Amino acid sequence: MSELVELSSTQHQGLKVRVNCGVEVAATQQIVKLRVNEVGRAAGNFPIFFTRSAQDGALVLSALTSFESQQNMFVKDGQWQSTYQPSAIKTFPFFLMRSKSDAKSYTIGIDEKNQVFSKEHGELLFEENGKASMQLSRAKVLLEADIQNDIHTFQFGKELEQMGLLKSIDLVVQYQDGTNQSITGLITIDEDKINALSAEQLHGLNQQGYLVQIHALLISIYQLNSIIQKQNSHIDLPKVAQLKIEVAKDRAAG
Repeated sequence: MSELVELSSTQHQGLKVRVNCGVEVAATQQIVKLRVNEVGRAAGNFPIFFTRSAQDGALVLSALTSFESQQNMFVKDGQWQSTYQPSAIKTFPFFLMRSKSDAKSYTIGIDEKNQVFSKEHGELLFEENGKASMQLSRAKVLLEADIQNDIHTFQFGKELEQMGLLKSIDLVVQYQDGTNQSITGLITIDEDKINALSAEQLHGLNQQGYLVQIHALLISIYQLNSIIQKQNSHIDLPKVAQLKIEVAKDRAAG
């Protein structure tokens, strides 16, 4: 990501943002970031996994949108095609950043060099009186909620990791033309270890509100079938013959 600058009603007066740019960018995202509060709704649309941040190795909750890199099977003709749209898409191109005036608080940042911004085309970020536009106001509400949602997501992943309830897997996609590819770096719930937990451990997870999320993550894996169906109906992509889920024995989840 390029360097963010703090959004300002004076500095960015007259700046416009391209409408629907979040979906346009998502069209090339094979994985889309999620927060733990989104899991229940997202699980009915996408397979959900943890991945590792390339920057610091932290667990990141993500929706898988395609078997092909630079593809998203849930975007067609510039339109979002599932009943749930992740917050990360709704808030783009606005991001949370540390305030330069107060290191303990957050503010909204933008990448001024991103082509979604211009003076000529799109929706104004601010009205003449400096009031935020409807699009910016909606994004601001979501971003403010995401501060706590990011904390809860970190705590969720950390708890699962500390309890040894995660396992690394590979998706092996076999195509009808005889070729295949592996999607690596995915981490999911180890169902066997969940089933082996004591009543006390299960109660503890339930008290934290995690059991519902755990089961939603497990159920979401069935949405891999949705991606297969979408890909096989796409005239420009190779047809999937079979999908195998393999435990990555040489790679620990932790």
